[in-house]
Amino acid sequence: MGGLAGGTLAGMSGCLEVFSEEPNWETISPNPFTAVAKSHSPVATLGGSDRSESFGQAVATTGDTVFVGVPQAAPDGIKRAGIVAVFTQSGNGWEQTATLTGRKQKHDYFGGRIAASDSTLLVGNEYNYSGTSRIPVSVFERSNGDSWKLTTKLSERVYVGSMAVDDATAVLRMTDSDGLVDVFERESGWRRRQTLSVDEFDDGRTVGSVAVDGETILVGAPPKSGSKRRRAKSGVVHVFRRSSGTWSHQTTLSGATGTDEFGWSVSVCDGKAVIGDYGNDTAYVFDRSAGQWSRKQMYTATGSGSHQYFGDTVAMDGDTLLVGAPHAQFGDSVGAVYKLEQPSNTTDPRGTYFTAPDTSEQFGSQIATTNGTTIVAGRHSENGFVYVYER
Repeated sequence: MGGLAGGTLAGMSGCLEVFSEEPNWETISPNPFTAVAKSHSPVATLGGSDRSESFGQAVATTGDTVFVGVPQAAPDGIKRAGIVAVFTQSGNGWEQTATLTGRKQKHDYFGGRIAASDSTLLVGNEYNYSGTSRIPVSVFERSNGDSWKLTTKLSERVYVGSMAVDDATAVLRMTDSDGLVDVFERESGWRRRQTLSVDEFDDGRTVGSVAVDGETILVGAPPKSGSKRRRAKSGVVHVFRRSSGTWSHQTTLSGATGTDEFGWSVSVCDGKAVIGDYGNDTAYVFDRSAGQWSRKQMYTATGSGSHQYFGDTVAMDGDTLLVGAPHAQFGDSVGAVYKLEQPSNTTDPRGTYFTAPDTSEQFGSQIATTNGTTIVAGRHSENGFVYVYER
């Protein structure tokens, strides 16, 4: 399929500027993002003309396993019932080893939302198509290397706006919830632990995405779509912490003035958070120290003749910070994933960008990374593809 393209941003899709922490993000001199990527190829390319066009609409990985949501698939000929394709690594590379299904009912779109951690996989759907059915959120688990098995359902029939899972904690944004998100925890079995809310939540905002890592939950709240009179002027991210078994609101993070879609995408790992604002082609890095969160850096894609949607997706794995820009234009290909290297500063910004190894569209529309395995979704000739990279 060819090598993974990479290089400097200047002269191609504009420059990526990096800003260090300053009060209110003001009066900061931009510097070009100049490090050069080393070309390398994905270890596997999944998908093709024999797959549903929705292949890769959702992706997740535990490092040794890759999950691909295919919500428009037709298992046993049942129209748009949906599946999750499971791929594992063997001596012959990455191969599909299982196909997970839900109720197998028409228009369930099973696999429209997925999240994975270690031996746990959550599967649901979102309201994305006319006639979409509400379905339960299913929990699949494996033990001792066995196959993935349906063990329980976290909810009744719902639509899921976003979901995340880390070990024995799951966070769901369900459209019918009375709060921002619902937290489920596994002890002897899975049960709803708590519904998280904040005082005086601005009804001009909505929950965009969620992330969980250990004792921390991030809830992105960008402005609602629609009439400007009903929209908040900027988004925020609510941070919740668990102490003595109870989750409580710790703080609210914000971006620069006029950050329309701040909180559209969020990821958190080891006391560091990356937050996307695709409306302004911007991603932010925050650090937690001594229990307090502080702004560290703001990366903005600039100089391009078109809107890149930089920040539409984000993912983290240790010191690996990834930001998707599915509308970035590179010749005949559309889409890129930027790796923001840390630490980075205004005098020595570091990072790389990657494009698909072939002519593609929407590369970076879905990304996930765990334990050295990174997966990126893209499209080509109306077919969905998922590319697997290893560190």
